[in-house]
Amino acid sequence: IGQRQRVLVTEESFDSQYYVAHNKFYEQVLVPKKPEFKGKMIEVDIYEAGKHYMKGRPVEDAQVFTASIAQPLQKGQVSGLPQDLKKAHQNDICSSEASSAIMGWSWRFDGDGLKLLSLGFALAAIIMIFVIELH
Repeated sequence: IGQRQRVLVTEESFDSQYYVAHNKFYEQVLVPKKPEFKGKMIEVDIYEAGKHYMKGRPVEDAQVFTASIAQPLQKGQVSGLPQDLKKAHQNDICSSEASSAIMGWSWRFDGDGLKLLSLGFALAAIIMIFVIELH
């Protein structure tokens, strides 16, 4: 109690009353639930401590640091979706051709592709039969 620490605010607490932050030792520090803190690094004064947590009060006039250049995701938002695919789905272009073209691969097989795939399965089946008969 009485220490000043820099913490990274990462998530909402289980009881939804605080945000959970972690210090450099990854100890839990509960901070007031202010939306501008989420995903940010802030300085706090520790005013209460328990066995598995501490409570911190943000330092007045302290800077709020952004830990990365990306904005934190909103609750329920999924990360990693390519922007082109996201735009296609927002514009209701959800055909398999549009999706596969955007993702950079094509799952369509022309005549030659189907022949090669069939040949591969046939060859695998012959090898499996040969291996089973040897044992």
